[in-house]
Amino acid sequence: MGTVTIVVIFVSLFVLIIHCVETLAYAVRLSGARVRLLASALSLFNIMVIVSRTANMLQQPATGSLIDTAPVENALQVVETQYRIIIGASTIGSS
Repeated sequence: MGTVTIVVIFVSLFVLIIHCVETLAYAVRLSGARVRLLASALSLFNIMVIVSRTANMLQQPATGSLIDTAPVENALQVVETQYRIIIGASTIGSS
């Protein structure tokens, strides 16, 4: 079993989407306040937050399964590398 599995790619993509949408949602809210379209900005903000929270709900069980499916040998190193990939995806999504 390799370090980068389908589950790690799946979780990384969802984490990237979550952080990207969260960052953009706050930008939409701020820009809506600046152009005085607050109601539209809040509606768009709420839609984006729902998408982000749905993606978060889908990725959490998959993240938990990484520990359950870790190999017996070098389990800590494999899980550490997998979580570093996920954290890297969250960093890219927040940028």
